[in-house]
Amino acid sequence: MSDGRSELFIFMGAAFATAFGLFGANRLYATYIDRQYHQQLAEAGPHESVLAARDEEQKLFAQGKMPLDQAMQRLAMRGRVGFTTIAPAPSEDLSALSGWIRLPGFKPVTAHAVRTPAVPVVVAPPAAQEAAPAEPAPAANPPKRRLAR
Repeated sequence: MSDGRSELFIFMGAAFATAFGLFGANRLYATYIDRQYHQQLAEAGPHESVLAARDEEQKLFAQGKMPLDQAMQRLAMRGRVGFTTIAPAPSEDLSALSGWIRLPGFKPVTAHAVRTPAVPVVVAPPAAQEAAPAEPAPAANPPKRRLAR
């Protein structure tokens, strides 16, 4: 009689081997199909819409104020400031900032008042109270108290 554990290990080993084998075969087949697909795309050439868009771009470049090569040289020599149409300017678009308000838990920044320490206001005592005897000054060395144990 064979042991039940050894049969379990044999079945588990066969199941794992089958799973890994099927996974590997799937990867190889997918790679083959992928290469065939990309090879067919390369043989077919670019799509008609891509060719039409490229032709239209070339027409727009030819109709420009100056040839593209000359514009690239001028841009390289003078920078963006040399062209008034592409000169840098600050943006007035605040749409990115307004989106933060819609986040849950957003707390806008509020300005807090500058706090300064309160200065006590000294009021001069009336003349009648000046004549009143002042309280005695506290002793320089107060007597020490012993704590009970």
